[in-house]
Amino acid sequence: MVNEIKSEIIKEKRSANSKLMLLVPPIFIIFNIMMGILMGESPEGKSYLMATSFNWYPIMVLPIILSLLVININNKEKSYHYILQRSLGLNEQKMLIAKNLVVIMELFIILLLSSIVIFIFGTSILQEEISLNNIILATLALFIGSLPVIGISFIINRFVGKKFFLLLINFLLTFPSAIFAVKKTWVFFPWSYNLRILTPIIKVHPNGTFLEEGSSFLEMNTVYIGIALSIGVYIMSLVILLILKRSKTYD
Repeated sequence: MVNEIKSEIIKEKRSANSKLMLLVPPIFIIFNIMMGILMGESPEGKSYLMATSFNWYPIMVLPIILSLLVININNKEKSYHYILQRSLGLNEQKMLIAKNLVVIMELFIILLLSSIVIFIFGTSILQEEISLNNIILATLALFIGSLPVIGISFIINRFVGKKFFLLLINFLLTFPSAIFAVKKTWVFFPWSYNLRILTPIIKVHPNGTFLEEGSSFLEMNTVYIGIALSIGVYIMSLVILLILKRSKTYD
């Protein structure tokens, strides 16, 4: 398994995903600065930068990033590459798991770098009150809450041949996530998980407004449920992928 992961990492060094990891953090900060300017000065003790970084950004930008990570790592290999792998006796299921793990690592690096940029810019340039502990928790929540979408995207990408369709599907399904995130049915809609998990942590309603003290949306139980669901749905999607791979439906 270690060799498969190393192989995927080597193949990613000069890939589109490696460029994406460098491009996204600057795009992240520019997007949030623009949104912050539109929203005006942050209320005392609150941060519009945090609100846009971990509320609007997951809806408007992250779906595209997740889709591109999955598309790029899958589509860089042609059919003859898979034939070669089989002729060499390589374990295709392990290769599939390795691709998943590398995409997860790439997402984590993107979110980590973006959060560092936001923290430095927000505290030093904008002089906003941003808790380091809060931004660490928010980053981890956003990361874990995005895992189901990665797993589902791998499935969609293999059944839908055109790259554009995965981008479109994730974009369209993420847009209503703010609506689903405030309903009891959010547990059945994986695209709303990261928003719902983030709500008590950043104290921002899924619609983008700051929450008042005593709001039911501040209950931390939601975070634990969301994390468990995110990991569970991701594992389930990976199992489905492996079953499809074994049955050759995946190719």
